[in-house]
Amino acid sequence: MSSIFVARQPIFQLDRGLYGYELLYRRSADMQSADGDVGFMSADVIMGSLLGIGLPTLSGTGVAFVNFSRAQLLNQAWRLFEPAAVVVELLESITADPDTVAACRDVVDAGYQLALDDYVFGEETRPLLDFASIIKVDVLGRDQADLRHLTTQLAPWKLRLLAERVETAAVRDMCAGMGYELFQGYLFSRPEMLSRTDVSASQIAVMRLLNLLQDPRASDSRIEDAFQSDLALSYKLLRIVNAAAIGGRGISSIGHAVRLVGRDALHRWLAVMLVASIGRAGDVSHEIALTALTRARMCELLAHNAGQTSNASSGFIVGLLSLLDVLLEVPMDKILGRLELSDDVRDALLERKGALAPALNIVEAYESAEWDSARQRASELHVPSEILPTLYVDGLRWAADRLLAA
Repeated sequence: MSSIFVARQPIFQLDRGLYGYELLYRRSADMQSADGDVGFMSADVIMGSLLGIGLPTLSGTGVAFVNFSRAQLLNQAWRLFEPAAVVVELLESITADPDTVAACRDVVDAGYQLALDDYVFGEETRPLLDFASIIKVDVLGRDQADLRHLTTQLAPWKLRLLAERVETAAVRDMCAGMGYELFQGYLFSRPEMLSRTDVSASQIAVMRLLNLLQDPRASDSRIEDAFQSDLALSYKLLRIVNAAAIGGRGISSIGHAVRLVGRDALHRWLAVMLVASIGRAGDVSHEIALTALTRARMCELLAHNAGQTSNASSGFIVGLLSLLDVLLEVPMDKILGRLELSDDVRDALLERKGALAPALNIVEAYESAEWDSARQRASELHVPSEILPTLYVDGLRWAADRLLAA
């Protein structure tokens, strides 16, 4: 598993509910092109990577969009998966020769959905439309007239349209107006209207407490008072004590609970709970929170594997907070104005610079399937690129467990 790169990108429905994930993979860190990756993928590699990791880990309750080469389509590698669990996705390079058409008919007859990626209308691919359920269209940089023309061409087939590389709400709304039902790429867009949302009072209370826990001048009594003045925070503390597996029975006071957990551990737990609580607002927020937690764990693991154990805790916070601006729909500099963070954490979050930035840059490249960039950055951090998939899956599993428990 450690030699096979697998990442995922979420796909949302028009109502912003999670529909599934596109799974992005490469056979090894030595592969240099995306087209070559899929061409070299064989059934045993699919078995070892996707089935070895487990689709529930990668796609949760959603469906998995899995790329298949022409060879895999013809040898029926898609039968390794349950029909309800995957969407068989064909790259734009596949043309409608007789064998391919026959194989697509087999896919549909067996109960699978078929998706055509980066679709461009043309005679060489028109026969595939008779078998497709979903058409994926790259909308980045395309104007409304161009997209409307393609939509008109596809209308007779009554297919579900998926807009790829949607980077703004305006583009999402434009596509929705033309009948697009599925969207990929809008998840991590930054706030467009910087004043539309502010940090809530409860979130500010948690942020103030996070600051106190990091301040060596803050007395235990000040921290105890901060918890006692907020019922919700007191409840969170007791949940942390119970979840910390440190024998938290017989708690006699809030101060006792604080001392039992310890400031560093308490800071970490509260930060996780802050992100998780915001993530309950909806499917998109939940996915962002899951990704933030995955980043936190992966940044922490990268620090350990780079021999920079002293940076592990700070790396965790950097990864965790790296999507807080998206979650809160508030600019990052405004959020950091409420948090007392070290300069290296601030530099990493605001400018992706400094000692803590390399790990975050690796994680962001990996989750975007920018394999060459992730590999190069890992090498610069003296981390073997071959272990990145293992760290990613470890982070994903860890994040899912914490989000469920928070």
